[in-house]
Amino acid sequence: MKKQAIFIVALITLFFASAYIMANYGIKQEENSHVNVIEVSKKDTISNETINVNTQEEKTTPNTTLTLKKYYADCGHWITTSAKIPSEMVNFTQSELISKYPTWNLEKFSKEEIILTRETDSFCGEHYLVTCENGKIVIYSLDEEGNKTLLENTEIAYDYLPETDKIILNNGIYVYGKDELNKIKEDFES
Repeated sequence: MKKQAIFIVALITLFFASAYIMANYGIKQEENSHVNVIEVSKKDTISNETINVNTQEEKTTPNTTLTLKKYYADCGHWITTSAKIPSEMVNFTQSELISKYPTWNLEKFSKEEIILTRETDSFCGEHYLVTCENGKIVIYSLDEEGNKTLLENTEIAYDYLPETDKIILNNGIYVYGKDELNKIKEDFES
């Protein structure tokens, strides 16, 4: 009789241990974000399919860096700018970003950095024209469509320049970048 009591206690302990293990296994399944989908067809057959659900989709933060890379096909230049994202882009998911900016290509998306690229058939804003007007050297900036806007009337006199410089200025000197523009100005001033 004693042996039967021990056997019954062991059986009950085994039952509760099994129930405990099964309960913990079910909790771990929920933690792994699995959802069981049961699909019933018209023929009343049942199929089970497991689908992974991402419950923690990555989002932008106020510290996310936004890098914009723009390629200008007419001049062949890339202009890249980087800054912290604007406040209206905070908490964006990748899909929200793509839908909000459909004309840009998403190169990278993480909470640390977003890189967007775009190609345009125009000139970048880093082009300048140096020429002569009214006896002085003038500098124009060229916009994306190639239209010129007066940037600076210099005090550099055209009349005192060598003949080769005068011929070049009469045709206009097209310059890319502010560093190159400053170098040309310095050359004419000396």
